Amino acid sequence: MGYFHPLLVHLPIGFLLLAILMDLLAYRSAFVQYRAAVPITLFLGFVAALLSCLTGYLLANSGDYDFSSLQTHQQAGWIVAGASGGLWLLNAVFFRKQSQAGSRWVSALLLALGGLIAYTGHQGGSLTHGSDYLSWRAANEAEKPIRKVAVVDSTALEIPKVNPDLPMEVDTQAVEQLRQLGFNVRFMLKRPVMLDLTLPAQSGKSIAEMQPSLQAVAPSIVWLNLSDNGLSEKDLSWLKACRNLEKLKLGKNPVGDGVLEVLMGLKHLEALNLNETQVSTGTVEKLQNSGVKRIYHWKQ
Repeated sequence: MGYFHPLLVHLPIGFLLLAILMDLLAYRSAFVQYRAAVPITLFLGFVAALLSCLTGYLLANSGDYDFSSLQTHQQAGWIVAGASGGLWLLNAVFFRKQSQAGSRWVSALLLALGGLIAYTGHQGGSLTHGSDYLSWRAANEAEKPIRKVAVVDSTALEIPKVNPDLPMEVDTQAVEQLRQLGFNVRFMLKRPVMLDLTLPAQSGKSIAEMQPSLQAVAPSIVWLNLSDNGLSEKDLSWLKACRNLEKLKLGKNPVGDGVLEVLMGLKHLEALNLNETQVSTGTVEKLQNSGVKRIYHWKQ
Protein backbone atom coordinates (compact mmCIF):
# COMPACT_ATOMS: atom_id res chain seq x y z
CA MET A 1 0.00 0.00 0.00
CA GLY A 2 2.95 2.32 0.61
CA TYR A 3 3.68 2.48 -3.11
CA PHE A 4 0.40 4.39 -3.61
CA HIS A 5 1.99 7.36 -1.84
CA PRO A 6 3.47 8.99 -4.98
CA LEU A 7 -0.02 8.84 -6.54
CA LEU A 8 -2.05 9.98 -3.52
CA VAL A 9 0.35 12.75 -2.49
CA HIS A 10 -0.81 14.93 -5.38
CA LEU A 11 -4.46 14.87 -4.32
CA PRO A 12 -4.13 16.99 -1.14
CA ILE A 13 -1.85 19.41 -2.99
CA GLY A 14 -4.50 19.91 -5.68
CA PHE A 15 -7.49 20.17 -3.35
CA LEU A 16 -5.84 22.49 -0.83
CA LEU A 17 -4.35 24.82 -3.42
CA LEU A 18 -7.75 24.95 -5.12
CA ALA A 19 -9.37 25.94 -1.81
CA ILE A 20 -6.81 28.72 -1.36
CA LEU A 21 -7.37 29.96 -4.91
CA MET A 22 -11.17 30.00 -4.57
CA ASP A 23 -10.99 31.82 -1.23
CA LEU A 24 -8.81 34.56 -2.73
CA LEU A 25 -10.89 34.89 -5.90
CA ALA A 26 -14.06 35.21 -3.79
CA TYR A 27 -12.94 38.66 -2.61
CA ARG A 28 -13.94 39.86 -6.07
CA SER A 29 -17.67 40.25 -6.60
CA ALA A 30 -17.58 38.30 -9.86
CA PHE A 31 -16.35 35.19 -8.05
CA VAL A 32 -18.02 35.54 -4.66
CA GLN A 33 -19.96 32.29 -5.18
CA TYR A 34 -16.67 30.32 -5.06
CA ARG A 35 -16.40 30.80 -1.32
CA ALA A 36 -19.26 28.37 -0.69
CA ALA A 37 -17.10 25.60 -2.16
CA VAL A 38 -14.08 26.28 0.07
CA PRO A 39 -15.18 24.12 3.07
CA ILE A 40 -15.91 20.98 1.02
CA THR A 41 -12.66 21.42 -0.93
CA LEU A 42 -10.75 21.75 2.35
CA PHE A 43 -12.45 18.60 3.63
CA LEU A 44 -11.45 16.63 0.53
CA GLY A 45 -7.90 17.94 0.92
CA PHE A 46 -7.90 16.90 4.58
CA VAL A 47 -9.03 13.33 3.77
CA ALA A 48 -6.52 13.07 0.92
CA ALA A 49 -3.75 14.38 3.19
CA LEU A 50 -4.54 11.70 5.79
CA LEU A 51 -4.41 8.95 3.15
CA SER A 52 -1.16 10.39 1.81
CA CYS A 53 0.38 10.43 5.30
CA LEU A 54 -0.66 6.84 6.00
CA THR A 55 0.71 5.49 2.72
CA GLY A 56 3.84 7.60 3.21
CA TYR A 57 4.37 5.98 6.60
CA LEU A 58 4.10 2.54 5.02
CA LEU A 59 6.49 3.51 2.22
CA ALA A 60 9.01 4.82 4.75
CA ASN A 61 9.23 1.31 6.21
CA SER A 62 10.71 0.08 2.94
CA GLY A 63 14.04 1.14 4.42
CA ASP A 64 16.21 3.13 2.01
CA TYR A 65 15.68 6.76 3.02
CA ASP A 66 17.83 9.10 5.06
CA PHE A 67 16.31 9.14 8.56
CA SER A 68 16.63 12.84 9.32
CA SER A 69 15.20 13.94 5.95
CA LEU A 70 12.45 11.35 6.22
CA GLN A 71 11.48 12.52 9.69
CA THR A 72 11.28 16.16 8.56
CA HIS A 73 9.08 15.26 5.59
CA GLN A 74 6.80 13.06 7.71
CA GLN A 75 6.32 15.68 10.41
CA ALA A 76 5.55 18.37 7.86
CA GLY A 77 3.05 16.06 6.14
CA TRP A 78 1.15 15.37 9.35
CA ILE A 79 1.11 19.10 10.13
CA VAL A 80 -0.42 19.80 6.69
CA ALA A 81 -3.09 17.17 7.34
CA GLY A 82 -3.89 18.58 10.79
CA ALA A 83 -3.90 22.19 9.58
CA SER A 84 -6.21 21.42 6.67
CA GLY A 85 -8.62 19.64 9.02
CA GLY A 86 -8.51 22.58 11.42
CA LEU A 87 -9.18 25.10 8.68
CA TRP A 88 -12.09 23.01 7.43
CA LEU A 89 -13.63 23.20 10.90
CA LEU A 90 -13.05 26.96 11.04
CA ASN A 91 -14.76 27.45 7.70
CA ALA A 92 -17.56 24.92 7.99
CA VAL A 93 -18.46 25.01 11.69
CA PHE A 94 -17.13 27.80 13.88
CA PHE A 95 -16.94 30.71 11.44
CA ARG A 96 -19.50 29.64 8.88
CA LYS A 97 -21.18 33.01 8.53
CA GLN A 98 -17.90 34.89 8.56
CA SER A 99 -16.36 32.57 6.00
CA GLN A 100 -19.28 33.15 3.65
CA ALA A 101 -18.71 36.89 3.89
CA GLY A 102 -14.95 36.54 3.85
CA SER A 103 -12.55 36.36 6.77
CA ARG A 104 -9.11 37.85 6.35
CA TRP A 105 -7.87 35.74 9.26
CA VAL A 106 -8.99 32.55 7.54
CA SER A 107 -7.47 33.73 4.26
CA ALA A 108 -4.16 34.45 6.01
CA LEU A 109 -4.19 30.98 7.54
CA LEU A 110 -4.93 29.46 4.14
CA LEU A 111 -1.95 31.28 2.63
CA ALA A 112 0.22 30.00 5.47
CA LEU A 113 -1.04 26.50 4.67
CA GLY A 114 0.03 27.03 1.06
CA GLY A 115 3.55 27.86 2.23
CA LEU A 116 3.59 24.74 4.38
CA ILE A 117 2.46 22.62 1.42
CA ALA A 118 5.34 24.02 -0.66
CA TYR A 119 7.83 23.26 2.11
CA THR A 120 6.53 19.71 2.56
CA GLY A 121 6.63 19.06 -1.17
CA HIS A 122 10.19 20.35 -1.38
CA GLN A 123 11.23 18.02 1.44
CA GLY A 124 9.64 15.12 -0.40
CA GLY A 125 11.49 16.01 -3.59
CA SER A 126 14.77 16.26 -1.68
CA LEU A 127 14.11 12.87 -0.08
CA THR A 128 13.58 11.03 -3.36
CA HIS A 129 15.85 12.98 -5.75
CA GLY A 130 18.49 14.46 -3.45
CA SER A 131 18.79 17.88 -1.85
CA ASP A 132 20.22 19.37 -5.05
CA TYR A 133 17.46 18.18 -7.41
CA LEU A 134 16.59 21.76 -8.34
CA SER A 135 20.17 22.62 -9.23
CA TRP A 136 20.36 19.57 -11.55
CA ARG A 137 17.51 21.00 -13.58
CA ALA A 138 19.08 24.45 -13.54
CA ALA A 139 22.36 23.00 -14.72
CA ASN A 140 20.67 21.18 -17.60
CA GLU A 141 18.69 24.29 -18.58
CA ALA A 142 21.85 26.37 -18.51
CA GLU A 143 23.38 24.14 -21.18
CA LYS A 144 20.59 24.80 -23.71
CA PRO A 145 21.56 28.27 -25.06
CA ILE A 146 23.85 28.13 -28.12
CA ARG A 147 27.36 29.33 -27.37
CA LYS A 148 29.09 31.42 -30.05
CA VAL A 149 32.33 29.48 -30.08
CA ALA A 150 34.00 27.48 -32.79
CA VAL A 151 34.83 24.47 -30.61
CA VAL A 152 33.23 23.36 -27.34
CA ASP A 153 35.30 21.25 -24.98
CA SER A 154 32.87 18.62 -23.62
CA THR A 155 35.03 18.18 -20.52
CA ALA A 156 34.17 21.74 -19.51
CA LEU A 157 30.50 20.86 -19.00
CA GLU A 158 30.13 20.09 -15.33
CA ILE A 159 26.99 18.87 -13.55
CA PRO A 160 27.21 19.57 -9.81
CA LYS A 161 27.18 16.77 -7.24
CA VAL A 162 26.63 13.98 -9.75
CA ASN A 163 28.83 10.90 -9.85
CA PRO A 164 31.34 11.64 -12.65
CA ASP A 165 31.61 7.92 -13.45
CA LEU A 166 28.04 7.77 -14.76
CA PRO A 167 27.76 7.26 -18.53
CA MET A 168 26.25 10.00 -20.69
CA GLU A 169 24.28 7.55 -22.85
CA VAL A 170 22.34 4.32 -22.28
CA ASP A 171 21.26 1.41 -24.45
CA THR A 172 17.62 2.39 -25.04
CA GLN A 173 16.84 -1.01 -26.57
CA ALA A 174 17.98 -2.72 -23.37
CA VAL A 175 15.83 -0.32 -21.32
CA GLU A 176 12.78 -1.23 -23.41
CA GLN A 177 13.55 -4.95 -23.02
CA LEU A 178 13.62 -4.50 -19.23
CA ARG A 179 10.21 -2.83 -19.36
CA GLN A 180 8.88 -5.74 -21.40
CA LEU A 181 10.24 -8.12 -18.75
CA GLY A 182 8.16 -6.32 -16.15
CA PHE A 183 10.68 -3.87 -14.68
CA ASN A 184 9.52 -0.44 -13.60
CA VAL A 185 12.14 1.85 -15.15
CA ARG A 186 12.51 5.47 -14.07
CA PHE A 187 15.00 7.96 -15.47
CA MET A 188 16.23 9.99 -12.48
CA LEU A 189 18.50 11.96 -14.79
CA LYS A 190 19.04 11.66 -18.53
CA ARG A 191 22.48 13.17 -18.96
CA PRO A 192 24.41 11.60 -17.39
CA VAL A 193 22.00 8.69 -17.22
CA MET A 194 20.71 7.67 -13.77
CA LEU A 195 18.27 4.76 -13.68
CA ASP A 196 15.94 3.57 -10.92
CA LEU A 197 14.88 -0.05 -11.59
CA THR A 198 12.27 -2.05 -9.67
CA LEU A 199 11.39 -5.68 -10.36
CA PRO A 200 7.90 -6.32 -8.93
CA ALA A 201 7.79 -8.83 -6.09
CA GLN A 202 7.35 -12.48 -7.07
CA SER A 203 7.66 -11.63 -10.75
CA GLY A 204 8.61 -15.19 -11.67
CA LYS A 205 11.38 -13.96 -13.96
CA SER A 206 14.62 -15.95 -14.11
CA ILE A 207 17.99 -14.25 -13.91
CA ALA A 208 18.98 -15.86 -17.22
CA GLU A 209 16.36 -13.89 -19.20
CA MET A 210 17.00 -10.63 -17.34
CA GLN A 211 20.79 -10.59 -17.07
CA PRO A 212 21.74 -9.55 -20.66
CA SER A 213 19.58 -6.42 -20.54
CA LEU A 214 20.59 -5.61 -16.96
CA GLN A 215 24.29 -5.83 -17.77
CA ALA A 216 23.79 -3.59 -20.82
CA VAL A 217 22.53 -0.75 -18.59
CA ALA A 218 24.40 -1.71 -15.40
CA PRO A 219 26.74 1.35 -15.24
CA SER A 220 23.68 3.66 -15.29
CA ILE A 221 21.75 1.90 -12.50
CA VAL A 222 21.74 4.05 -9.36
CA TRP A 223 18.77 2.58 -7.48
CA LEU A 224 17.79 -1.08 -7.78
CA ASN A 225 14.98 -3.02 -6.09
CA LEU A 226 14.99 -6.84 -6.48
CA SER A 227 13.07 -7.65 -3.29
CA ASP A 228 11.07 -10.90 -2.96
CA ASN A 229 12.05 -12.54 -6.24
CA GLY A 230 13.67 -15.78 -5.06
CA LEU A 231 17.22 -14.67 -5.90
CA SER A 232 20.30 -16.19 -4.27
CA GLU A 233 23.84 -14.85 -4.24
CA LYS A 234 24.60 -17.01 -7.29
CA ASP A 235 22.02 -15.01 -9.23
CA LEU A 236 23.60 -11.70 -8.27
CA SER A 237 27.16 -11.99 -9.57
CA TRP A 238 26.26 -9.55 -12.38
CA LEU A 239 25.85 -6.80 -9.77
CA LYS A 240 29.61 -6.26 -10.00
CA ALA A 241 28.89 -4.41 -13.25
CA CYS A 242 26.66 -1.93 -11.38
CA ARG A 243 29.67 0.11 -10.36
CA ASN A 244 27.61 3.29 -9.73
CA LEU A 245 24.88 1.67 -7.64
CA GLU A 246 23.87 3.76 -4.59
CA LYS A 247 20.74 2.05 -3.22
CA LEU A 248 20.00 -1.68 -3.37
CA LYS A 249 17.05 -3.69 -2.02
CA LEU A 250 17.49 -7.45 -1.69
CA GLY A 251 14.93 -8.06 1.07
CA LYS A 252 12.91 -11.32 1.21
CA ASN A 253 15.38 -13.15 -1.06
CA PRO A 254 17.26 -16.37 -0.09
CA VAL A 255 20.52 -14.44 -0.14
CA GLY A 256 23.37 -15.62 2.11
CA ASP A 257 26.82 -14.42 3.13
CA GLY A 258 28.16 -15.22 -0.33
CA VAL A 259 26.77 -11.91 -1.53
CA LEU A 260 29.49 -10.09 0.43
CA GLU A 261 32.07 -10.54 -2.33
CA VAL A 262 29.78 -8.84 -4.84
CA LEU A 263 28.71 -5.98 -2.58
CA MET A 264 32.19 -5.12 -1.35
CA GLY A 265 33.12 -4.05 -4.87
CA LEU A 266 30.36 -1.42 -5.11
CA LYS A 267 32.23 1.68 -3.95
CA HIS A 268 29.22 4.05 -4.35
CA LEU A 269 26.77 1.88 -2.40
CA GLU A 270 25.16 3.94 0.41
CA ALA A 271 21.92 2.16 1.33
CA LEU A 272 21.29 -1.58 1.46
CA ASN A 273 18.14 -3.50 2.45
CA LEU A 274 18.78 -7.07 3.61
CA ASN A 275 15.58 -7.58 5.59
CA GLU A 276 14.40 -11.21 5.82
CA THR A 277 17.49 -12.65 4.13
CA GLN A 278 20.00 -15.26 5.32
CA VAL A 279 22.84 -12.75 5.60
CA SER A 280 24.57 -12.96 9.00
CA THR A 281 25.32 -10.12 11.39
CA GLY A 282 29.04 -10.60 10.76
CA THR A 283 28.58 -9.89 7.07
CA VAL A 284 26.53 -6.80 7.88
CA GLU A 285 29.35 -5.50 10.10
CA LYS A 286 31.86 -6.01 7.30
CA LEU A 287 29.66 -4.05 4.92
CA GLN A 288 29.33 -1.23 7.44
CA ASN A 289 33.09 -1.09 7.80
CA SER A 290 33.45 -0.94 4.02
CA GLY A 291 31.56 2.37 3.93
CA VAL A 292 27.88 1.49 3.39
CA LYS A 293 26.08 4.23 5.36
CA ARG A 294 22.65 2.61 5.92
CA ILE A 295 21.98 -1.12 6.18
CA TYR A 296 18.55 -2.48 7.06
CA HIS A 297 18.75 -6.00 8.44
CA TRP A 298 16.13 -7.84 10.44
CA LYS A 299 14.52 -11.25 10.28
CA GLN A 300 11.03 -12.51 11.12
